[in-house]
Amino acid sequence: MAQLALKVENVWKKYRIKRPFDGQSESLKEVLNSPINWVINKIYPDPNHRDNHNQDFWALKDISFEVHHGESLGIIGRNGAGKSTLLKILSRITRPSRGQIILYERVNSLLEIGTGFNTELSGRDNIFLNGSFLGMKRLEIKQKFDEIVDFSGVEEFIDTPVKYYSSGMFVRLAFSVAVHLTPETLLLDEVLSVGDAEFQQKSFLKMQELLSSGSTIVFVSHNQNAVKEICKRAIWLDHGQIKIDGKSEDVVNKYGKQIEA
Repeated sequence: MAQLALKVENVWKKYRIKRPFDGQSESLKEVLNSPINWVINKIYPDPNHRDNHNQDFWALKDISFEVHHGESLGIIGRNGAGKSTLLKILSRITRPSRGQIILYERVNSLLEIGTGFNTELSGRDNIFLNGSFLGMKRLEIKQKFDEIVDFSGVEEFIDTPVKYYSSGMFVRLAFSVAVHLTPETLLLDEVLSVGDAEFQQKSFLKMQELLSSGSTIVFVSHNQNAVKEICKRAIWLDHGQIKIDGKSEDVVNKYGKQIEA
């Protein structure tokens, strides 16, 4: 049986969101009494009481799946389906409200532009900083340094603070760091869409190289062709739930038909 890279068990994620203003303002008496009522409700909670100002939003609802070592999994779905929330939980940026995740490998992630980067530091310093976060020794990072910089194409600005980088430069360096610092499991969100076409193609080739060397990839993208090209398996998330889990071509084709309808 293939070795597991990660396991997601009955994961739920809840956010508390503010309700929009409904045009009904509170009276002065209600405003003055609200702190008192809050204290009373804390001491003597009313099970029938509803919070009129906030409501719960379940971004993920009972998500369960496994990813095996060396597998390539694509996550697709409309905006707000829960894709990025799922990757943030896998990256341990946020915790699930219920359920658990189990990681069997060292995880590296590229979820948002700038995640894991100190914008006051140079590109060079951030390469070493990210490597240390992954538990790599300085000598190991130095051995990868030239390859990282060459792939990113930002040699001229490698000693410039990254706060002065364009979004394209930022994502090229961040991606290059993520894929070169020996990831066992790599989590990628939609950030690759920032790069130009040439860099995107180079990135896809690098991801395929990682897969052939045994790395595990979980890839979130709206680019349906990219998911079919890179991933053998795909999960379609819809309103926080898994709608289909199967071969990427089948899942992407069914998803494409729905959004075109």
